[in-house]
Amino acid sequence: MLQKIIAFFTSVFAFLTSFSQTLFTPGVIRVDFNNIVGEMRPVHNIGRMPEYVADSETNALFTAANMTSCRTHDINCTDIHRIFPDFSKDVNDENSYNFAECDEVIAAIVDTGMEPFFRLGISYSNPVADHDYLVPPADYTKWSQICEHIILHYNEGWADGFNYNIKYWEIWNEPENSDDISDNHFWIGSDEDFFRLYDTAAKYLKEKFPNLKIGGYGSCGFYALTKTNAVNTGATPRNQYFVTYFQNFLSYIKEHNSPMDFFTWHSYTTTGKNARYIEYVRENLTEAGYGETEIICDEWNYNPMENDKIDRRYGANQTSMLIMFQNEGLDMAHYYNGDDDAQLWAGLFVNGRRPSSAYYGFWAFGQMYKLGSQAKINNLWLPDDLYAVAATGEDGQALLISNVSEKKDRNLKIDAGEYTVDKCMTVNENCEWVEIPLPDKIESGSMLYITFTK
Repeated sequence: MLQKIIAFFTSVFAFLTSFSQTLFTPGVIRVDFNNIVGEMRPVHNIGRMPEYVADSETNALFTAANMTSCRTHDINCTDIHRIFPDFSKDVNDENSYNFAECDEVIAAIVDTGMEPFFRLGISYSNPVADHDYLVPPADYTKWSQICEHIILHYNEGWADGFNYNIKYWEIWNEPENSDDISDNHFWIGSDEDFFRLYDTAAKYLKEKFPNLKIGGYGSCGFYALTKTNAVNTGATPRNQYFVTYFQNFLSYIKEHNSPMDFFTWHSYTTTGKNARYIEYVRENLTEAGYGETEIICDEWNYNPMENDKIDRRYGANQTSMLIMFQNEGLDMAHYYNGDDDAQLWAGLFVNGRRPSSAYYGFWAFGQMYKLGSQAKINNLWLPDDLYAVAATGEDGQALLISNVSEKKDRNLKIDAGEYTVDKCMTVNENCEWVEIPLPDKIESGSMLYITFTK
């Protein structure tokens, strides 16, 4: 009997030792490409593009990265008041609309293979000079009818239009941009004024186009949070206002049974904080009865004000966000922005439209998105500054890793079972995309894109 007890505990100890080594051994990433945990999601999209012409060599880089969507916010010609410049005109008369410039923009986006993510509202504006366009429309139903005809133009050919089948239509952008109404760059009206506009437009458009996705509102974000469902009392009044606004918006649409196929929000901070915000949004949507609503971060950029140049680390930081978005189940995201001015708000290009370190992270994720399925990484724990995601499909297998540590290189070994490393790509110190042998460490501020063969 004693021998059986000893044998039993010996086997249990051996199992636990093997189990812990499998899941917790530092520096070893264990990938099970035969275990699919979900779909790869289009979190590698953009807002704006460098050019709005067909056959652009620069825009073709978005095609190469398998991006699926370009948000139209801050492309001024897509603003409602530019398409329909005189609100007193007849909404049913095609002569009341000015589609020409917007047509060129939408056609250029479609030319890349991306679908427009159409923002119904106004771009960044001067509260004084553009005051008349920022106040609530005089007739909410008429404003909704204008949106209806824009959709008809681009999806059903109305007014010499097109049949693009654009699915996502976003009502407004950052209506709570300032707690001081007179200084708000997007909405000079009360909170409830906007809530009523959203309710009116969402109901109207959903009735007219039940198969399209209608949502909003481009929230400024959740910077005031210290933990789920709690607001840091030391946060600025403006940041606290963002959270209060969100809660009041949810209360309003719940009371009025407003449709919302997707909720959009913005964030310009670090990867770890954004993971918390996703959890917060998901919990609050579910609590309000909108648990099936898609969650979309349609403006983001990793701490843009703290990066003084677009170097290799900049690319690793942006790549970590893509990985986290996928792992946290975000439905879609748009990096702000895809322009080519090589500034911190637009970091995909440098030196005359040459791809930056960040672009290669988007490109790598795009290849994984095309594979189709997310594969399981068996590690229960990875260092907080190390991000990893795996993908698999008929066309291959791949792993993307980003080390955002300020100083620490991380030991690295890949255990992929029957799969062996085929290629390893990285951004080197000169910000060039190069193939290297699989290293035994991933350096701080760098990322690796690894493909496999069986």
